[in-house]
Amino acid sequence: MTQIKINVNNQPVSVISPISLNELIALKQLNSDGTAIARNNAIVSKKAWSTTYLNDNDTVDIFTLVAGG
Repeated sequence: MTQIKINVNNQPVSVISPISLNELIALKQLNSDGTAIARNNAIVSKKAWSTTYLNDNDTVDIFTLVAGG
């Protein structure tokens, strides 16, 4: 295992590699319902989260729907 640096929503984060997008969501304690993820400016389908692994210096943007009005 290796430690890598990634940017999550413009915040630098150090994580242990290998780490998938599913594992990142769990690490951040986020609910996957209503959540979308872009890796290096490309949207990743929810079906691919478990097989999409992050690399050093990747940029991840996590979008979560918020209800309200």
